[in-house]
Amino acid sequence: MQELIKALIKAKAEFNPIQKDGTNPHYKRKYATLDAVLAAVTSALGKYGLVIIQTTELCESKTVLRTHLYHESGESITSTYPLPEISDSQKFGAALTYARRYAVCAILSVTADEDNDAEGATTPQKPEQPQNNIRPRKDNQHSLVQPTKQAVTPPSINPKDLRIKEVRTLLNYPLDLVKVWLHSRNVTSPSELDSQEINELVKTMCLAWAGNKFVHPNHAANSYQKHVVDAIGRGVDETTAISDWMDGALAQLPELN
Repeated sequence: MQELIKALIKAKAEFNPIQKDGTNPHYKRKYATLDAVLAAVTSALGKYGLVIIQTTELCESKTVLRTHLYHESGESITSTYPLPEISDSQKFGAALTYARRYAVCAILSVTADEDNDAEGATTPQKPEQPQNNIRPRKDNQHSLVQPTKQAVTPPSINPKDLRIKEVRTLLNYPLDLVKVWLHSRNVTSPSELDSQEINELVKTMCLAWAGNKFVHPNHAANSYQKHVVDAIGRGVDETTAISDWMDGALAQLPELN
């Protein structure tokens, strides 16, 4: 893919600044909409013979998003993202838009939002400043009692929230896509999910990362089951199992080209 990579390097140097023109009303975070991302990159891509095409397809009864970056030489890069199963068409449309935006950003290696890494973490409250207490006068002397020190308890993070945060960070998985997935389950944080749903979310993130690392989606799912799920069943730490699985998937990429 030498021609595509050379063209992409030139195009990236001419991308316009991505305007963060949207606000998430729930999390009060600024982000760039899909239109803003495309507006910033489309001109430079076209100048160097590049175009992005996104399609949805059914893969084993599940809808996936395919993002293709084509070069006029015929070379291309493709990524696959499994979309959440949402019956409500409006919610599915929102999930698809988020997925499209992040897939474009991922394939071009650009940033479109202000990341917030605190799923489920509580905001620590500033401890109230204690007031000095004045003891009664004794022998015409004033003595001040030292203020009682208040222990500051660090903000606690629910183990489920922490688990998703660690896996998401390891995979470099977009936070907003986690929020969309949670929203499709009518919850706002992983701590509200049961263990089976947490496992499903972890699998969704892992298979999204693996979308363009295997020849067929089945290979990614089978590899995940063998090298992550089965390894965890043998007592391997989850993040260790996922990290080893990622290394193995990346090591085999040259054999697939």
